[in-house]
Amino acid sequence: MAYHLTKSMKERKLIMPTTLARSRKSKITVTLSNDVVRQIDRLLDSPEASSRSQLVEEAVRRWLHDQSQKELERQTEEYYLSLSERERNEDRQWAKIAARSGKRLWGK
Repeated sequence: MAYHLTKSMKERKLIMPTTLARSRKSKITVTLSNDVVRQIDRLLDSPEASSRSQLVEEAVRRWLHDQSQKELERQTEEYYLSLSERERNEDRQWAKIAARSGKRLWGK
């Protein structure tokens, strides 16, 4: 990690590298339909969006996050469906204990 001093002798200060400065980006080509491009371009009028690349990157990040959430939910469901009846009963008992403890702690 490198730190840089400003060149001005009057203003010698340490400039910390930003995450953006440290992160490497790859340039790719994506083909989109004209209507999607028009919608992206309309979004560029908002203050949060500075470029098509930023909008597409944010959209892909959100999609990836959604996909990981769905996978986690799938794995959780798979786990609970794999429990035996005995394990399900034990889980219900722990849930009751946790609910009673919560009521005592938070008075609800």
